[in-house]
Amino acid sequence: MKVRRRVIIIAAVFAGAAVYVTTILPAGQLLGAVATKQHDAATLQALKSENSKLERKVVQLNSPQWIETIARNDFGMYPTGSTPYQILPSSPLYHPRTHQS
Repeated sequence: MKVRRRVIIIAAVFAGAAVYVTTILPAGQLLGAVATKQHDAATLQALKSENSKLERKVVQLNSPQWIETIARNDFGMYPTGSTPYQILPSSPLYHPRTHQS
């Protein structure tokens, strides 16, 4: 009788383990995979958006107008043949004459 009870208990444990391994464990793995896929999709969308912004920035930086602006503002370079002027703030000591008739 005791042997039969042990066999039944062992068979039940093996059956429970088989059910766990074949149904519950894969379901948990599947849910984990779905969550990972959703996270990866969100990350991919964010990277595509950032990539698009960077591509627009590259186009802007390669434009002749932008290169000219950087050369002029950052390096003091001007096109050949042009005359650069620098307007300075007026001195507080300067008082222009007023014309009186």
